[in-house]
Amino acid sequence: MALSCPASAQHSRMVASNNGSKPTLEVDGAPYLLLGIQLNNSSGFPAEFRRLAPAIARSHANTVMAPIGWETVEPEEGRFDWSVVDGLIAEARTQNVRLVLLWFGTWKNGNMSYVPAWVKRDTARFPRVMTADGRPIEVLSPIGAASRDADARAFAALMAHLKAVDAARGTVILVQVQNEAGTLGADRDHSPAAEALFRAQVPADMPGAESGEWTANYAERAPEAFMAYHTARYVGAVAAAGKAAYALPLYVNVWPREQPGLLRPGDSSPSGGAVSWLLPQWRRLAPAIDVVGVDNYDTNIAPYTEIAEAYDVPGNPLFVPETGGSMAHARNAFWTVARPHALGIGKFGIGPDFGMKDGKESVEPIALDYRLLGDVAPLLLPLRDAGRVRVAIEQDGMANVPMAFPGMELAARFGAVRDGYGGPRGQGNADLSGRVIAAQVAPDRYLLTGAGTNLRFALPLGQAGSVQLVTVEEGHVDRGRFVRDRLLNGDETAFGLILPTEGRTLMVTVQVNR
Repeated sequence: MALSCPASAQHSRMVASNNGSKPTLEVDGAPYLLLGIQLNNSSGFPAEFRRLAPAIARSHANTVMAPIGWETVEPEEGRFDWSVVDGLIAEARTQNVRLVLLWFGTWKNGNMSYVPAWVKRDTARFPRVMTADGRPIEVLSPIGAASRDADARAFAALMAHLKAVDAARGTVILVQVQNEAGTLGADRDHSPAAEALFRAQVPADMPGAESGEWTANYAERAPEAFMAYHTARYVGAVAAAGKAAYALPLYVNVWPREQPGLLRPGDSSPSGGAVSWLLPQWRRLAPAIDVVGVDNYDTNIAPYTEIAEAYDVPGNPLFVPETGGSMAHARNAFWTVARPHALGIGKFGIGPDFGMKDGKESVEPIALDYRLLGDVAPLLLPLRDAGRVRVAIEQDGMANVPMAFPGMELAARFGAVRDGYGGPRGQGNADLSGRVIAAQVAPDRYLLTGAGTNLRFALPLGQAGSVQLVTVEEGHVDRGRFVRDRLLNGDETAFGLILPTEGRTLMVTVQVNR
């Protein structure tokens, strides 16, 4: 399949925010909230993409994230085959979704499984990481210049091809460089060449390091820091080669170090990846990477937010390229997209039975999120990035969550509301499905979207008066403007502002009576 496009203005770019703290993703000149579905590792082929079209439609995703292996596009050195890439772009256009390509080059989950056969077979030219007892493992060494240069040439060729065939349409909006880069199976490379580098002075361009050897600088963390330096420079070189060919936004995804149990780089997470304590070094050593995203599968909100907040730092907006599809993951997705400047989130994996149960359509938790959030995003994102958004999610034993705005409070009550000690309180949903995002559109107007939630406005403690509902509109967003579908009143508002389990979006106008 051959695609052709004339040159055109770039559709996707990272744009500096007004306060300069974090860049935001713009697509077609407007802020973009990425609500992604990532195809399974062996599903990045046009026919499989096409077979999954009904499931993708049921997901309400606006973006499909498709792997493209180095072995697929360069089966012989210097001979490129773009048929799979072109087929993925064509299928994305047919399904009316944007596309993120995941470059499975030197690294896939801390392994070299997606490199071409000609790289795998030539162990002299493309050296492997060696363990402490002298065994080679299935990971290319990050100090290997030939490996780095070969990967960079292939990635640059891919990006040049994307520019040639897609610049005018802008179907591809982001490209991931490698997948969870780093080394699994060893704490560091112990080959003779690597050993000499490890025993030498830490290079002057390693951010934060002082004069001296690696162990003197980093003690027991020295192997991980050493691998991070060389892995980041390697990935940075690949990214720079690609960006020189076509300046699409680029990101890396990280297998986080914060895992339950023992922290053993090379075992519990790939050694040398952009783990949180090495994030500043990675960003300095690989400046062609626009965003460092973190894969976050935790279901408990405490470790989930701890991991996410470690990557939501000045200059690096939060992006969760991979997460799960359970109800807990759907709740956490609401929290994620409510963070100012967050790029979005991607659910990993989809099969043809997604959104089906007993032969009938059934709404998956993440699909409900995507339907609600995709609809309100054009109105929500500017408010979110201006600090005018709050979020509440249900947790086990926590069915009543306050949200405070200047001069106004909003209580999110999950499940059935019953009167008792402490006043009317939510009793919780059996499936812990409650989640809501509230945005202050104007001093007296609030956008509410979510599910399994009952909301009540009140004045802050100590302020005299009461809050009256002026209008409660149920509706949707069209080109950044709220459109009313119907007015709610009477029984539909007397017992709280209800976002049912199937989801709802409201625009509420209030009045303070004093």
